[in-house]
Amino acid sequence: MDYCKLAGAGLILTVSLWGGFHAAQRLRRTHETLRDLSVALELIAGEISFAATPFTPLCRRAGEGRSGPVHRFFDILAREAERPDFTSEGLTRRACEEAGVYLPESAAAALERLFDGFGRFDREGQLGQLRLVESELAALSGELSGQMEGRCRTYQMLGLTAGAAVLVLVL
Repeated sequence: MDYCKLAGAGLILTVSLWGGFHAAQRLRRTHETLRDLSVALELIAGEISFAATPFTPLCRRAGEGRSGPVHRFFDILAREAERPDFTSEGLTRRACEEAGVYLPESAAAALERLFDGFGRFDREGQLGQLRLVESELAALSGELSGQMEGRCRTYQMLGLTAGAAVLVLVL
């Protein structure tokens, strides 16, 4: 019977620790995604400024050399734009979900304003939209990087203390 209690205690602590470490890892991935998206948006701005590349090839180029989720995000945008029954409404949210891109709500809303309405403005208007979204993503990334280590440590400690509290309640 003592072995069952020890095994249960070990499982409780392991699962709660995993939860804390998983939350910290997801925060780090979100920061990397924000930086990767910022670089891709800079490339898009350059393409629009100098080449006036259509949306589908633009998305394919923006996704080249990016991390897995960001690459898939741009591939999904390009794939959806090629469909005959293409509607831009909700495009960004669908692409984020399918690609596994997890962003803060403000970043997702900024990308949604950009990509769901892409091509509705002239070149200067589109570049203005891109600059606005780039600045929002840069601000979020800077804010996140300043708090990264503290928040990650908090998530990890929260996992440990929650596991310990559940362990005390159970035993």
